[in-house]
Amino acid sequence: MQSSQELTSGIFVMVTIETIGSKAVVAPVQPPRLAWLAATIQAAGRALALWRRRRTTRVHLSQLTDDQLRDVGLSPDVAKREIRKSRLLLVERPYQPPF
Repeated sequence: MQSSQELTSGIFVMVTIETIGSKAVVAPVQPPRLAWLAATIQAAGRALALWRRRRTTRVHLSQLTDDQLRDVGLSPDVAKREIRKSRLLLVERPYQPPF
C-alpha cells in the first residue's frame, strides 16, 4: 500500500495539518527555477565569509611578535608564509585596516 503522501503517479504532495490555535510560521516553498539562484547566493556568501575569516586571522597573525608566535607554536617563518597568502596585507600603506 502506498503512503498517504504518494499519489499513484509517483509524485509526492506536501500535506499540511492544521491544529487548533497553532501560531506556527510556514516557510514558503521555493520553486525549482529559483532554487539554483538561492544555492548560488548561499555558496557565494559562504565563500565570502571564509575569505573574511582567513583575512582576519592573517591580520591578527601579522600583529604578533616573535615571542607570541613561539607561544602559540608557530615559527616566524611559518607565520610570514601564511601572511604572504593574503596579498592585500603586503601592500604598504599609511593605514592598515584592522580586518
